[in-house]
Amino acid sequence: MLHQVKKFLFTKSLQKQFSRYSHVENPILYPLESRKLLNIAGKDAGVYLQGLITNDMRHFEEGASSIYAMFLNTKGRVLYDVLIHKWNTDDSFLLECDKNVISHIQKHLKMYKLKRLVEITDLSNEYKIHALVPNVNIGVVTPTHNVNIYKDPRLPELGMRIISPMSITHSELIKIPTKDIQIKNSEEGYKCLRYKLGVSEGSEDLPPGVTFPLEVNCDYLHGVSFHKGCYIGQELTARVHHTGVVRKRIMPIKFTQAVDGLDKDSTINASENPKSTIGKLKGYIQNYGLGLIRVKEALEAKSLVIGSYTAEVLKPTWWPMEAPKDKATVVKAE
Repeated sequence: MLHQVKKFLFTKSLQKQFSRYSHVENPILYPLESRKLLNIAGKDAGVYLQGLITNDMRHFEEGASSIYAMFLNTKGRVLYDVLIHKWNTDDSFLLECDKNVISHIQKHLKMYKLKRLVEITDLSNEYKIHALVPNVNIGVVTPTHNVNIYKDPRLPELGMRIISPMSITHSELIKIPTKDIQIKNSEEGYKCLRYKLGVSEGSEDLPPGVTFPLEVNCDYLHGVSFHKGCYIGQELTARVHHTGVVRKRIMPIKFTQAVDGLDKDSTINASENPKSTIGKLKGYIQNYGLGLIRVKEALEAKSLVIGSYTAEVLKPTWWPMEAPKDKATVVKAE
């Protein structure tokens, strides 16, 4: 009963918070088949995760329903990006991750479990995930089917996550009285939206052990806390934050035409100086891509050259107006 009351109150808060998006026509429901779930539950679940992730688990005590976070290695590089959702009890959390690395995350979690009172359960065969975009003035969630809705903690434009049992049909997921929902059969459109926004996600965009969390905008997407205690990989992340800005960041790229057959990790060059590399392509879909690019050089370039394609870099509108420091600091690979 308490869980249903909390769900009702959360639904009402979403209605109020996202009413400004109610003018948007035809919200879209995407199945996120590339995403899977782990349940981290037990008396020590919160403390256990606190020492492993970039974000602060105490946000849940303050009323948060979801947080964005990353697992780092001991050298401060990103291993896995995750969304963490509050589950059925105070000591239970859903860890949403890329399906291709779920076994690696389980291994990583178990390595640091030690004697913690924590149970790690794979829910991949029990629950499925959808994204509803954009945020809309939602109506009634069917309580008898245990459908859970979470605002994406990164950006309002990324909409909401809907987590439901495998047996639930699309028509049973959610009712929006004043809107007609478009139901898609694949998540291609959602990926294209992410790329337009400049948001990387999963091992395809973020190969384990390659990039640093600030390079992939973890700080801009509310995924890292600089006030919590120690966690794995914390030292370098904190040092970079407090001494300067990162020269390279993930940025959205718009090609002049649809892309086909372009190698991932292709070099990105400014058209004025095609022999000088300013970044690398991390992925593309249709005529949008993501690149890990030197921000200053990319914004100053007239256009970009990637393989045989011409493109332009887009500065995300959700980035802060000004960098936090005046002097840039180069992060050296170890």
